[in-house]
Amino acid sequence: MMTKQANSSRFINQILIYGFGIVLNHGIGFILLPLYSRLMPVEQFGILEILNRTVQIVSLLMLANYGITFIRFYREKKDPEYRKLVTSTCMIVIFFVAGLIATGTAIFREQLAMMLFKSPEYSFYFVLLAIRYFTDMLFIVPFLYFQATEQPGKYITVSTSKFAILLAFTIWLVYTMEDKVAAVLYAAIITNTIYVATVGTGVFIRSARKIDLGIVVQIFKFTWSFTFLGVYGFIMSNGDRYILNEYCGKAQVGIYSFGYKIGMVLNAIVFSPIIRAWNARMVDVIRGEGGTAHLARLTSYALLIYTTLGFAMSIYSRELVSIVMGERYFLSYQVIPLVIFAYTFWGASLFFDTGIYITKKTYLKTWQGVTAAVSLGLYFWLIPRYCMMGAAWATVGTYFCFFIVSWYTNTRALPTNYEFGKMLRIVTPAIILYLANYYLETIEVEHYGHIRYAAQNGFPVIYQLAIISIKAIFIPAYIGAVWLLKVLEREDFNRISELCSNLKDKFSFRPNDRQPGDSIPLN
Repeated sequence: MMTKQANSSRFINQILIYGFGIVLNHGIGFILLPLYSRLMPVEQFGILEILNRTVQIVSLLMLANYGITFIRFYREKKDPEYRKLVTSTCMIVIFFVAGLIATGTAIFREQLAMMLFKSPEYSFYFVLLAIRYFTDMLFIVPFLYFQATEQPGKYITVSTSKFAILLAFTIWLVYTMEDKVAAVLYAAIITNTIYVATVGTGVFIRSARKIDLGIVVQIFKFTWSFTFLGVYGFIMSNGDRYILNEYCGKAQVGIYSFGYKIGMVLNAIVFSPIIRAWNARMVDVIRGEGGTAHLARLTSYALLIYTTLGFAMSIYSRELVSIVMGERYFLSYQVIPLVIFAYTFWGASLFFDTGIYITKKTYLKTWQGVTAAVSLGLYFWLIPRYCMMGAAWATVGTYFCFFIVSWYTNTRALPTNYEFGKMLRIVTPAIILYLANYYLETIEVEHYGHIRYAAQNGFPVIYQLAIISIKAIFIPAYIGAVWLLKVLEREDFNRISELCSNLKDKFSFRPNDRQPGDSIPLN
């Protein structure tokens, strides 16, 4: 049996591997932002964003959380034949459901174009969108198969190669095609088709290659409430773009979405890999001794990492957009800190959901209807008055409500003593120091704007380096505040030291440790 230290080391190792893979898959949108900012007008970026959000409506309604559903059922039993049945059943269900959705989108393309863009000339985009959606969904199970089977090496291989191919096709087509929106959609379709035909076919061949109606029924019982959650999720994470488009226009949608993508990149870097690794192990951990205590501690650790990086990114949001992105998207920096703050609540909520998935009380997710109602109220109150900044503040309010409701429903399924006092000590100093940074930025603009303008135009590199150096003092100030507030206790430092030692031993090569004739471990 694995020791506790070795088990923790393996968990951290999987987080790092899954993190790299997730950054490649979800981070491509962020990596391509400098390209979009220089080649794609804000109106076209707004159109692309509306299209992306539209396709999420149907996927959230019909196949919401299908990834965690597959992993949950796959890990339910250790019987190889059962796992093969789960794999093929999930793949076949997705094929038919996603196929129906894609067909419907293509058939009603003109009606969708008129409804969203007031013109039928955009109808062809919905055909491309339907194809991209279908190929996206077909790759869900094959991609997560390596996570469910805890094969991080294959997971990272697939992630890296898919990222490289998608990046290459996107850059090539965006540079060569006049229609930038179609170029992005074509790149995704080509890449998805390649991987469905290769990796997807291989996974299906290794499965049972048939559908089990008993498993279908169980999946339906597990996921029926996700349809309601899909509606709520669409309202909370996508509704702001539609209301922003209606009241403020496509350009505001483009600028807001640009900043939103930058702001949420930390979610992919920090929370997503931890959750991926946790999902594959949560059943065993929660059923073991002190399972809920491990969950509470993991939530606090994840929040500390996210807040530290999010604070640094927030104080440098203006410089990040100014240096890396084009001028037409400069104002997007204003929404970045608010989006980062909103995803603080979202990230913690991901861990709260553990109780619901473990106990299979997924009907409790319907409580998120409260959040959806709050979200709609905030959108219609703030967006018509303040446009993209109203959307950003509405997002903060929405995810705070989501945090509260998620905690409440989780405690009904699996009572857990989360470390809320520690969470407050993590977030509060970051908010205070960011407000100090914002106050200094305001003084610079209002009272020294002429000097700033002259420095930016005459000595842009020196000016940016000076601002970056001055703001750097806020980072050790936050670390010092966390230290003084005793966010990390002695046992936390001991645990971190043990993990670092285990990881160091794992990745260090010492010739004397290997005897003649021993094979070199590959994993």
